[in-house]
Amino acid sequence: MEIITSVNNEKVKHAASLNEKKYRRMSETFLVEGSKLVREVVCGAMELVTLYVQQSYLSKYADIVSKCSDVVVLGESAFNKISSTVTSQGIIAEVKMPEIPELDITEPFIILDGISDPGNLGTIIRTASAVGYRDIVLIGCADPYSPKVVRSSSGGIFYTDCYPLSYDELFEKVEKAGAKIYIADMKGTNVFSLKELDKIYGLVIGSEGSGVSLVMRERANMAIKLPMKSQMESLNAGVSASVIMYELKNIEGEI
Repeated sequence: MEIITSVNNEKVKHAASLNEKKYRRMSETFLVEGSKLVREVVCGAMELVTLYVQQSYLSKYADIVSKCSDVVVLGESAFNKISSTVTSQGIIAEVKMPEIPELDITEPFIILDGISDPGNLGTIIRTASAVGYRDIVLIGCADPYSPKVVRSSSGGIFYTDCYPLSYDELFEKVEKAGAKIYIADMKGTNVFSLKELDKIYGLVIGSEGSGVSLVMRERANMAIKLPMKSQMESLNAGVSASVIMYELKNIEGEI
């Protein structure tokens, strides 16, 4: 089995380029790093293109390697060239971006309004998947297929559909579906006091710095908040989104 050691090898340069959004879009693939997530891919969560394994980890991942047809074995320096983690687990999968159909709003969904931090975006995707929100609209957000978002989603990116839309595109679909828009806002109604929800709604989580945008506030049907002590003005976007999602699904009787 050939072992690639040069960081200038074409396969290494291709894989490394996928750490940048423009090259991910060009190839329509992205990287999944770490044994847990790669195992999910190999088991069918995503379509595997190429498996990259560090030479010193070959025996550890022999069971995964045996299931893959396109395996590239790399020396330490070559592997580190494509890895985006400080302490690598020695295995990375290049997977095909899913073909996501046009958004058809038929059930509650999530709207992320300017979430730029990859860690927060990944956390929200992870929780959305965990509690049962499949559709996630992204307006001016970080790339959901960036390495940090993929890691932070802990596999949630495999089981949700992310739709990059403009405000106009979203509002057109919301109007067509007869959906309501709920925004997370500190001046809203206590989420724990809600007794019932509309059949179809989009929950809006705003940006880390400025919250929900004015254009979204103007279209909102309801504002909801998490109660907190007066000395705190806000919570981390990923944390607040997670708590609200769980409570809304609890009100719906789904968890």
